[in-house]
Amino acid sequence: MEALARKASMSPRTFARKFSVHFGQTPAKFVSQIRLEAARRALEEGRLPMNAVAKLVGFGDEQGLRRAILRSCGITPSDGH
Repeated sequence: MEALARKASMSPRTFARKFSVHFGQTPAKFVSQIRLEAARRALEEGRLPMNAVAKLVGFGDEQGLRRAILRSCGITPSDGH
């Protein structure tokens, strides 16, 4: 976020506040949603295992992706099948 704030010539706090007003959510939640959507698409394609998808979209590992899905949807990936 600091890099984005710098590019926008704002402090990180001002950037986060303006971002939240414009998009209706914090930058962190916005990025998490984008990552979740990318993970969903990759998992639906079925070419990569969940751990590889998690690393590909920026969650670091499978557990990070599972926690994000649980926070977002209230279910685990295996519950959705």
